[in-house]
Amino acid sequence: MKKRNHAAEDLTTQSTQPTQPQDETLQGGGLQDETLQDEVSQTETPQDAAGQSEAPQNEAPRNELIEFHGDYSDIKVPIRREPSHEIYIALQPPEALPYVVAPLDMPAEEVAGFVQQRLDVIRELRGVMLKRFKKTKSLRCRFRAGDVVHLLGRPFMLRINVLSTTKNMKKSTRGRANVKASIQPDVSVILLEVVQSGNYDQARLAFLSFAKPVFAQNIRSLIQQSMQRVFPEAHVPATVNSRPMRDNWVRIDDEKDTVWFSESLIPYPPHAVVYAYLVEIIKRLAPHASEEERNELLTKGVVNWQQMKALLADPNNPFAF
Repeated sequence: MKKRNHAAEDLTTQSTQPTQPQDETLQGGGLQDETLQDEVSQTETPQDAAGQSEAPQNEAPRNELIEFHGDYSDIKVPIRREPSHEIYIALQPPEALPYVVAPLDMPAEEVAGFVQQRLDVIRELRGVMLKRFKKTKSLRCRFRAGDVVHLLGRPFMLRINVLSTTKNMKKSTRGRANVKASIQPDVSVILLEVVQSGNYDQARLAFLSFAKPVFAQNIRSLIQQSMQRVFPEAHVPATVNSRPMRDNWVRIDDEKDTVWFSESLIPYPPHAVVYAYLVEIIKRLAPHASEEERNELLTKGVVNWQQMKALLADPNNPFAF
């Protein structure tokens, strides 16, 4: 047990080392493959498209907990270690329990300091989420303040800002032209700016205006990595985009050199998205492959493809919206 004194608060970090080996298989919990930085432009890929991590193979997970005393004694923050260069705080619904995701090699004292600087924000965000889940028991995102929406597997809590409008502004313009979103990555918050409070379509559109470019940038690089393993000589479309789809996860437009993904895939972990792409490309490039041969190709591209297949088939999974 380590103790560190701060001017504002005392805190305690606890760490234990279990004997079980680390399971590095993606479980669909967070954005383990990609890191969002500078909103859209910067990404990192500590795991490749096949799910192979750069973490040491013999390192076991640590059970670490940050506890605060005094005015913040109600806040206890577990540390979740991931092979990433980013650190961020998130809240687990419906109890709004905070946790911090930190790089494998970041000292616990440094992680605790990061959290300690954001205690007031954590308390404020917890209040928003708890208020939301007093009204509903469902964890499905309805794009209301306090809901949690996922972007490539990483959870973000939503906050809503209703913009002021003039009386002579047309409703059609109000509904689409002015919605937008911004991100606070350190506390996993996406702020949606809409015109009409409680309008599901406007809030969803605002989220997608931010999420679609992030999705496209991250997924194209992972598709390239996966295709190098599965079909190294095959052409990878130059453009990745997303749109509403009813019957398919993926469509490939050869004429426009574009691969289209369903907008419904945007919340899912990267491995699930790459799996959906591989299913489509295997149909094209290996149409006569046996089931065993198809499974071998999928394994080359995404080692945990069976988990991703089950995830996409589950209508009640936490990523569906």
